[in-house]
Amino acid sequence: MSTISPETARQLAEQHSEHGVSYIGSPVVGRPDRAAAGKLFILLAGEHDPKERVLPMLECIGERIFDFGESPWNSNVAKLALNFNIVAAIECMAESFTFAKKNGIRREQMAELLSETVFGCVVYKGYGPHVAHHDYEPAGFRLKLGWKDLRLALQTAQESATPMPIGSFLRDRMLSAMAKGRGDMDWSAIALGATEDAGLSAKT
Repeated sequence: MSTISPETARQLAEQHSEHGVSYIGSPVVGRPDRAAAGKLFILLAGEHDPKERVLPMLECIGERIFDFGESPWNSNVAKLALNFNIVAAIECMAESFTFAKKNGIRREQMAELLSETVFGCVVYKGYGPHVAHHDYEPAGFRLKLGWKDLRLALQTAQESATPMPIGSFLRDRMLSAMAKGRGDMDWSAIALGATEDAGLSAKT
């Protein structure tokens, strides 16, 4: 259920198979509050019969299960791709809010506009207020864990010859945040980078 590299999942699947044990990938999507409420999204992959055996357990903690076929590592590819989209959305919000702020519009107004209109989704509704108010503690998902996930995504992209130019930018953004001691803040704290680049501070 961890967010690991697809290559690690392949190795684990092979090692389990050598001992006659089924291996299933089932990383989850959702912050601690969703986990506590049994509302996680579960990305499932593996052989059919083992998946059927674990479904009752997964249904206890998940709101919805997405099946990515019989190769267990496919679930890890999907999770890394999803997390890439989340951190990219956080960066887009950060730049948009900063642009608005420097041109006379409050960050909170932009957060409301985006989340209540064409970007009315979980990520914008969930992270928008945090980015608007620069509210990154306590962490729902620590930045250093997000950094790990992005590195795994870029490693997999390199192994599969998949250019990810936005991912390369996000790598530097997250590395900068880590260098500034923000690793234990929420990963949405990368938004501080856009604010600082514009000559502003989190208090202005």
